[in-house]
Amino acid sequence: ILLMKTLVPATLIIILGSYVGLDGIYGISILAMLAAFDNSNGGLWLAYTGQYGDARDRGAYVASAVNDGPFFSLLFLGASGLADIPMIALVAALVPFLLGVFVGNLDPKWRDTLKPVPNIVIPFFAFALGTGINLGAVVSGGISGLILGLIISPITGGLVYLGYRLILRRGGKSGLGFAAGTTAGNAIATPAVVAAADPNFQQYVSAATAQVAACVLISSILAPILASWFLKRAGELKSEDADVTDAPPPAGLREARGEAL
Repeated sequence: ILLMKTLVPATLIIILGSYVGLDGIYGISILAMLAAFDNSNGGLWLAYTGQYGDARDRGAYVASAVNDGPFFSLLFLGASGLADIPMIALVAALVPFLLGVFVGNLDPKWRDTLKPVPNIVIPFFAFALGTGINLGAVVSGGISGLILGLIISPITGGLVYLGYRLILRRGGKSGLGFAAGTTAGNAIATPAVVAAADPNFQQYVSAATAQVAACVLISSILAPILASWFLKRAGELKSEDADVTDAPPPAGLREARGEAL
């Protein structure tokens, strides 16, 4: 998920930026592209895979924990030379995550304590995300924001789908990959964070923020639709926790019942 949703798209965007410059194309700056493409909505992923995936898929939420926020945007812009990013900005973006990894592995009781938390918080942060979306900002993003939002789910979700299908060999369940084709709500703040690290990006912040806001809303609707369509097409649109009593009894048991009757 981290490879296909973050590293591959961000690399392609940086390559594009090396040819067209920071202004990007069609009114969409390289900053807006990175902020919209290189992260994913972990809450939606947890909610969707909690219904149709298994423990492996839910555990892959750690990819979203890594790519949420400005870290990868700062990293790729700085490493490519398109921006002058202070090292302290990268450290500040990564330290909280590494601290959590350290504490969780140092004391297993922390893992046990926090294990039920993801399912508990889904309704709360989903509500907070919805109330935090400014529809005015979505509208101000204009056609460019709409286009950017419409292509994120098919492109990045499609890449994760290919990763599920060709690398993980998940077969019919590969449609789950499209649920990762989203933009996280906190990505709306990424343009401002990047501009704070490198003032050269200040001129792009306003438009990029509006465009990313549009992507958050549109991708959160489109991604689960695409995932459900591919799962249904493969006959896998069913909960992993479905009651086993709904399944037909084994053939041997049916024969035994017939003889008893």
